[in-house]
Amino acid sequence: MSQTDRGTVPTGPATSRMEQPIGETALLVIDLQNSYFELPGLAHTKDAVLARVNELIAAAHDAGRPVVLVRTEHQRDGSTWTLNMREDRQGFAFPGTQQAAFLDDLDTRDHVEIVKTRDSAFHGTNLRAELDRLGVAHVLVCGVSTHSCVAQTAITGFAEDLHVAVAVDSTASDHAELSRALLQFLHKEMRQPLLDQAASLELLRTGWS
Repeated sequence: MSQTDRGTVPTGPATSRMEQPIGETALLVIDLQNSYFELPGLAHTKDAVLARVNELIAAAHDAGRPVVLVRTEHQRDGSTWTLNMREDRQGFAFPGTQQAAFLDDLDTRDHVEIVKTRDSAFHGTNLRAELDRLGVAHVLVCGVSTHSCVAQTAITGFAEDLHVAVAVDSTASDHAELSRALLQFLHKEMRQPLLDQAASLELLRTGWS
């Protein structure tokens, strides 16, 4: 998501926090796949978002923190399609296709991979079990799209009693107005920090405090 897409959404550390539980901080990368960047509204953001996400991944690796790469994949027979996909009679990101693959230049070393069929990375997946296995209590979310998969994953993370922050400079969306509204909701209602790139890197280097 660009600086202009964010509008007046506040960024930086949270202004107030309760005492945080002890636990690992993980980086959660959402849908950095070819299929999403085929969309005209996202295609022009690919290089910038990819560079920033790779910077976050490098920082997480350097700090010894878990990196979870999430991608969407749907079955050709329609069994995993969402309601709107069924209405449109059009699926995408089928197994084994270039659409379903991560972007070629995404840093995919030493990661946990989660495959999802809905906006939330928690829905119908073993993401929570993997985070528990890794001792994760805090998650930094980045990727696409800000108003859908990123926001829905952050909302579910709140419901799962995880402390979630959003790396807004490392997200992108083709719906700026919806993105601003969803980020405001996450920040105001769920008290989730919205972090610029510098603050996101600092969080990965030092951990949640």
